[in-house]
Amino acid sequence: MSLQVVQPRIRGFISLTAHPDGCAANVREQIAAIRAAGLTGSIGTALVVGSSTGYGLSSALVAAFGYGAKTLGVCFEKEPSGDKTGTAGWYNVAEAHRLATAEGLTYETINGDAFSEEVKAEAVAALRRLGPVDLLIYSLAAPRRREPDGTVWNSTLKPIGAPYHGRAFDLRSEEVVETSLEPATDEEIEATIKVMGGEDWRYWVQM
Repeated sequence: MSLQVVQPRIRGFISLTAHPDGCAANVREQIAAIRAAGLTGSIGTALVVGSSTGYGLSSALVAAFGYGAKTLGVCFEKEPSGDKTGTAGWYNVAEAHRLATAEGLTYETINGDAFSEEVKAEAVAALRRLGPVDLLIYSLAAPRRREPDGTVWNSTLKPIGAPYHGRAFDLRSEEVVETSLEPATDEEIEATIKVMGGEDWRYWVQM
């Protein structure tokens, strides 16, 4: 297998590249912390929507490695292709699966658009096999949502009402810099609520 040198690719304050070893180490460190916490009790089946990074990833790991839950995660991540690395979540999930398999735990992932009816149907089919849901975590942070009729809503990360002025970390220069951000428009606020406001959460609960 050929080796790949992962070079940082930055767009604004977002890194477009992820390092497989770093992501795997992050997952192992979280599982070590879970083990050290000495958790007791058990959970039958856990469904985590948005399970590949951040709070969702941590929730899925705690459910599986801390409470022995049969864990079903839903996320939308890209695998590596050519000279492009996979997304960080792709490598996080891969390591979680590897470790869960080694320990005989049930840890499954549906990789697809959680807003879509198709992915919801796939999750329902999997849960009929895994058992009734004892724990449901919704931790979906997405840039956009596509409605069944084709309407697309794009979320934004901006202040409301007044501009933001403060400090930020520049990934390119690795320096702390002064920055400002204009407030969101009414249209941006409406679109962000459509993506992040809980409407889809209700659909998952009702499915």
